[in-house]
Amino acid sequence: MGTDLGLRIHPIFRPLIRYGLLIALSSCCYWPTRTGTFVFDDTVAIVKNQDVTNHKTALRDLFQHDFWGTNLTDPTSHKSYRPLTILSFQKEIQLFGMDATLMKTTNWMLHTGVGLMLPKFFKTINWTRHRNSLNFEYWAAVLFVVHPIHTEAVAGIVGRAELLATFWFVIGVTIYSSLFGASQSHDLLWKHASVFSSVFLCTTISILCKETGITTLAVCAALDILNHINEHNLVKSFLSNRLLQVRIMTLAAMTCILIYGRLWIQDFGRPQFRDKDNPIAISEGLTKVLSQSYLYCLNLWLLLCPDWLSFDWALDSVPLVRTLFDYRVPFVIMFYVFMISLVLRTKIHKPVLMGVALMIIPFLPACGIVRVGFVIAERVLYIPSLGYCYLIAYGFERLSEKVDTRWIRILLRSGFFLICLLFVARTVQRSESWSTEHRLFRSALRVVPKNAKVHYNIARLATDEGDKPTAFVFYKRAIELYPEYEAAHMNLGNLYRDEQNYGMALRHLSKAIEFHQEFHTAWMNLGIVHAAMKNYDEALFCYQRAMRKKKHYPNCMFNLGNLYNDMGNQSQALAAWNETVQQDPQHIKAWNNMVNVYDGANLQKQVLAVTDRALSHLPGNPTLLAAQATALAKMGRYPQAERIYSDLILSYPREEKYHQNMGVLYHRWGKLKQAERLYREALKLNPGSEMARTNLAKLMASRHGRF
Repeated sequence: MGTDLGLRIHPIFRPLIRYGLLIALSSCCYWPTRTGTFVFDDTVAIVKNQDVTNHKTALRDLFQHDFWGTNLTDPTSHKSYRPLTILSFQKEIQLFGMDATLMKTTNWMLHTGVGLMLPKFFKTINWTRHRNSLNFEYWAAVLFVVHPIHTEAVAGIVGRAELLATFWFVIGVTIYSSLFGASQSHDLLWKHASVFSSVFLCTTISILCKETGITTLAVCAALDILNHINEHNLVKSFLSNRLLQVRIMTLAAMTCILIYGRLWIQDFGRPQFRDKDNPIAISEGLTKVLSQSYLYCLNLWLLLCPDWLSFDWALDSVPLVRTLFDYRVPFVIMFYVFMISLVLRTKIHKPVLMGVALMIIPFLPACGIVRVGFVIAERVLYIPSLGYCYLIAYGFERLSEKVDTRWIRILLRSGFFLICLLFVARTVQRSESWSTEHRLFRSALRVVPKNAKVHYNIARLATDEGDKPTAFVFYKRAIELYPEYEAAHMNLGNLYRDEQNYGMALRHLSKAIEFHQEFHTAWMNLGIVHAAMKNYDEALFCYQRAMRKKKHYPNCMFNLGNLYNDMGNQSQALAAWNETVQQDPQHIKAWNNMVNVYDGANLQKQVLAVTDRALSHLPGNPTLLAAQATALAKMGRYPQAERIYSDLILSYPREEKYHQNMGVLYHRWGKLKQAERLYREALKLNPGSEMARTNLAKLMASRHGRF
């Protein structure tokens, strides 16, 4: 299956056509839909991650925190350690701002870059295949570029971890393959030292992008062995090759060093996953064996037929296989028979074994040997799909070589091209789903309709969009599917609170706490409901429990201040709000509440002191500046107040309240013509402003007097 489609093309132009086609196919798949938004995990890992958004975050902190911004040694950390990926997000935002389109474009460029490296990569891993032209290796790269299983990694911005890890994985294996066929020479030691140093560096970088990079060394070892052993006498040929043995032992030692270093960074702590994230991981005995084996079938099926794709596979998306009489057991048996037959019947075909190794070894971290926080994650198939694409392309080539009839070869090539076209169409469709959360969440209903997390995310998005009826429906459905879904209970309780249905709110928030005693957010929200019901003692108890569960909790401290204020204890309210801004200096609501209390008590000096402190953390905040100007006006410091209001009107010319407030300033100051002008400007901006109309009427009634 050649790369020139039977056309006579000058050799100079062939690389341009080959690599141009790869770029064109990648662009066709992802370029039209790159103008999407931040979706799903992007929000937590990027938009709300202080390690990404705060340009003052020290580089040292990035190497001490997990992917979500939590300290790696924290018991609640998921231990997902990808500092170089986070660093790429941070630098991109510092240079270009929080731009989802640009970040998706970067992902597309990385995916395209990996695809461009693959023809050479596939060619070099099998040095015994002496051919001058790229044949199936090129078409394996084409299949990889268009495969729909990669959509999550490319269209989801956090998928950059896979892209970067794979980029360095491919470079590392390609460098190591230069040792295949190395013979005794005067520079042999130097060559091995330089190659091993480079591969170790590439593997380290890959691991710092995503943990699966550790498989780089194991893949190098497997390919090295397959390139040098005699398939008719495996053990003897391995034992007789001392140089090969030394290389394998060196790779094993390097792997141990990197694993130890990785565990040392997280203080040898183990990640704590919720049971609902991966029910199969906590199952036991025959159920675990059958269920995990079925997952292998399902992952292979997603590579073969990437139609059944979902952003999440948690909870009951894949029900446990509990007995041997389950209808899925025959598929498990067929899977193992197929894989064993593939290895045994094709052992003389090293490319097949290489493809199998390239597919299985990178998948090992997600295969259930160690507990992971997901059932299926399409993104983890990004590197294993290298082996799959290699095998499919090699299979088509072997079939083409075995047939003598020209029309059958044409039929085979047409079949391969049809697969690629179908993959392009499916990738375009799937990447459109990843463009917005609304499309992404709704698309999962077809695939995993019993996944409560899918319904929960649709409800959460509807809440953010103000569509409360839809939110009620999907939160209730999520709870029907998974009655112990504490987050759904809490959010449904909050919806009932907004509707002032406090009885139902208490019921669902109490359920959330019943199912998860450490749920500090639910404790805080339960306190808010009790405060709204004037159950002050119960509210105080809930806030205290929430802050015992989470020490650094500015939002809860803010609500505690509101509670004290409602109880008439303004000194304790001010103390709580002061503690809030100590924990979170940008908590604007706490600053405003302190201003309102001091202003209500006519303590204008304290208002100025608070606004000065607040503006040092929130420079240019219009609400704080307006409060400061009002305080200055009440103290008779009119020129200073005038300067602030003038700047506000210049910055926000369409804001009616600033015109009105400056009119009040001039009214107090006795500059009645200026006051009248500003009142009228405020009414032009907002004809329904009763305050501006009333103030203007007062001014006109006392035209020759003072306000």
